[in-house]
Amino acid sequence: GSRVELRCEAEGRPTPLLSWLRDSEVGQEEPTAVLSVTLPHAAPHDGALYVCVAENPHGAHNRSAAMRVA
Repeated sequence: GSRVELRCEAEGRPTPLLSWLRDSEVGQEEPTAVLSVTLPHAAPHDGALYVCVAENPHGAHNRSAAMRVA
């Protein structure tokens, strides 16, 4: 039931497109330097593999976090 925030930051020129994926489905996508996913009251069904992808014409990088909620 606690609040959880997953924050992704990236720098680049041009500004990268940041995307949050949850179990391979795109949840949020914006051309920005910071993008967060906020779960106000985390519950067991929120448990998933969350992946942040940053991409621009020069390339792409990603980071992931596996979250389990008891």
